Amino acid sequence: MTDVALAFDLGTGGCKAALVNLDARVVRTAFAAYPTSYPAPGRHEQRPADWWDAVVSSARELLTADAGRHRVVAVGLSGHSLAMVPVDAAGEPLLPAVPIWSDTRGEEAAAGYFTTADETSWYARTGNGFPRGMYTVFKAAWLRTARPDVAGRTTRVLGSKDWINARLTGALVTDASYASGSGAYDLRERRMLPEVLAALDLPADWWPEVVPAATVIGRVTPEAAAVTGLPAGVPVVAGGVDNSCMALGAGLDRPGEAYLSLGSSNWVTVAGSEPVLDPSNRPFVFDHVLPGLYVSALSTFGGGSSLTWLAGLLGRDGDLGGLLDDAAAAPVGANGLTCVPTLAGGTVAEGGPGVRGAFLGLDLGHTPADLVRALVEGIGFSLADAAAGMLTPAPAGTPISATGGGARAGLLLQVLADLIGRPVHRPDDAQHGAALGAAALALLGVGGWPDSTPLHTARRPALRVAPRPELVEAYALPRARFDAARAATRAHAATTPTAQETPHRTP
Repeated sequence: MTDVALAFDLGTGGCKAALVNLDARVVRTAFAAYPTSYPAPGRHEQRPADWWDAVVSSARELLTADAGRHRVVAVGLSGHSLAMVPVDAAGEPLLPAVPIWSDTRGEEAAAGYFTTADETSWYARTGNGFPRGMYTVFKAAWLRTARPDVAGRTTRVLGSKDWINARLTGALVTDASYASGSGAYDLRERRMLPEVLAALDLPADWWPEVVPAATVIGRVTPEAAAVTGLPAGVPVVAGGVDNSCMALGAGLDRPGEAYLSLGSSNWVTVAGSEPVLDPSNRPFVFDHVLPGLYVSALSTFGGGSSLTWLAGLLGRDGDLGGLLDDAAAAPVGANGLTCVPTLAGGTVAEGGPGVRGAFLGLDLGHTPADLVRALVEGIGFSLADAAAGMLTPAPAGTPISATGGGARAGLLLQVLADLIGRPVHRPDDAQHGAALGAAALALLGVGGWPDSTPLHTARRPALRVAPRPELVEAYALPRARFDAARAATRAHAATTPTAQETPHRTP
């Protein structure tokens, strides 16, 4: 038997379990999905019980298939950000379904807070660049006002992976990367901000102790071992927020390194010894899971989710790869068709959560390939804008790694290389970024690795594409059309006050 870490990556759509060996190779994976519900405008909820069931089923499937070939020496978790799980003294969740990252129920509390607090100053201290109502501290303020019965029994507010850690070990703690998405964490001083909590009338002791991400917080209890199939006593580290774990898994362990995340939503991320802050475009910043670093990113919410939606609409569910192959044969500019991909709302830079997407220039001659090509180019233009602000610390010409499900699409990688003007490469482990990061933390925490070097030595490019400067002129008119279309979507949102309250469904 050889030693491995077991990583759990709690994504928006499900839990991936992965065994990662000491050479940083993913040797086996399993996946269990869970749903998101949209019970009311602005409400995006998941059930913690579903997270736990997914952890249990993916662990059992993985360990059964492995049949004892490897020995699990540590467990690490990555978790989707900005979730709010109020728990009692025993760590039991007090709501059957809890708000996840995209839930905006905290907006009313945020609006009240910023009648007296300066939002630009708050952003400069916290780096919290998502729409403000998404942040945990404002969701907790909603809880105090809307559900005083639950608030009265709340002893801690946990994040997604923190609650799973509590089920595995009994420890009610968090790490700095997850805490930095709370809305009440000072990035430079790396501490919670009691004045923000006090202004919102939130108990300071609701927020769990903050420890380094590679800290061993406990061991798998006999009760957790019995249901997951893990050996009792295996060390569990604190783990980190998905953005920071993805960054580590992509090899961002020193300043100036960058990657593209191509999943349900897409973002450009750079690691640095200082946060990248811009009060206009509002990059979001998290504390890195590695000490002394930050991860700063600009995103577009319209990414893989929009492509999946379009495939379903065209009756090609399950054949997105085929659609993308067809789209690769369509010309640059999609025969005059333009897509703004913010179907799920926009970031601050894109106009905020009230913005919605659009296809402009449709005519009777357009084909499904044109629709997909226009959507891919819309994603590319959005990410090129993000890259322009974020990649300054990365030396010119540096290849950018692409991770996530979208990295499988050669067309998307080529369009991104063309529009960003840098080579883009997909490593052979591109689908496992967050799990690799969580596993790395586990191995660092138990001394299996002295540092993160194995993440670099193990990486092999599966696909590399170079920018095509001869197409710069060809993209000029499609780019101008995209800018005009995006301005139109913002104007439309401004005249449709209820747009931001319209719930959207999982594709």
